[in-house]
This record gives sequence, structure tokens and C-alpha cells, in this order.
Amino acid sequence: MLKWTSAPVHPPTTPMSPRPSILPQPFSWIRSGRLAIGAFPSQPHHWSALETCGIQRVFSCCHSSEGAWEPPPHWQSRQLPLPDHRSTEALNETQLRQAIHQLTELYAQPQGSLYLHCWAGQERSPLLAVALLCRSESMHVLEALALVRRCHPQAQPIMAQLALLEEVLG
Repeated sequence: MLKWTSAPVHPPTTPMSPRPSILPQPFSWIRSGRLAIGAFPSQPHHWSALETCGIQRVFSCCHSSEGAWEPPPHWQSRQLPLPDHRSTEALNETQLRQAIHQLTELYAQPQGSLYLHCWAGQERSPLLAVALLCRSESMHVLEALALVRRCHPQAQPIMAQLALLEEVLG
């Protein structure tokens, strides 16, 4: 008699990717093989797991006080701290424009896939993923937000920041 056992099923991140448990969690591909978002890579093995997925570019929305940020030296990297729900100051137009500009430039580079992260992978990185989709694929903010949420169910960008993004993108 065959006995069926049930085991958790984890969808592959890419055909040659590491187990999801060694990637920063949460982790999701927004554009397969091109753009992933998620949480802060807090462990040294996170960086090698990301590289195994083909990622060699990283954009961080985290402040240095959130943790030691040490991407591999051969990666292209940008770090621009943005406020989240814990911040006393709100995200302003200048900060958002600067983040969109730097992120768009980094995304246009040919070297490897891009990992966009904030501390928890819920507010700032999804917001910037929406911005990047709007800029690079001419999507409307709500269309891009729906796509990001489909790919990354943990996405919970701050509504005031989404409203500012809509203003900035005009």
C-alpha cells in the first residue's frame, strides 16, 4: 500500500536557485531573472544565495542603523535610506525622486539581476518596485501595485507614500 505524505511545497525562485530558506525572507521575483524584492540580507549566506539566483546588483532603502550592509565588492550597489512606518519624518518628494533616479539607473545596467530590499520587504522596496515598473514599463501606479502584490503578497507600501509616488510620476 502506498502512503502519501504531505510536505510543504515551495515554488522555485529560478531554475537554478537555492532553497528559498537560505534566501532573505520574504523574497520574490517581480520580473523573473531581472528584478527581485525582499528583506534585508542580514546573514552572509544570503549574499551567496542571491548571487546563485543571478543577482549581482542591489539597491537598499535601509539606513545604516538597521544593520550592517555588506554586499559583495564585485556587485553594483546603491544605498539610499528612506523612511518607513517607524520614522518620525515622512518621505518627501526629493527623496523619492532621488531613489527613483538611482534605482532606474541601476536597473538599466546589464550586469546580473537586481535585488531591491528594505528591512522587512514590505513597505519601501515594494513602493520602489512599483515606481520602477511605472518608469520602465509605462504602467499606471495601480496596475504596477497589483502586479507587485501578486508576485510579493507581503507588499504593504504606505498609502501616503503611494499618493506621493503618483504625484511624482504625474
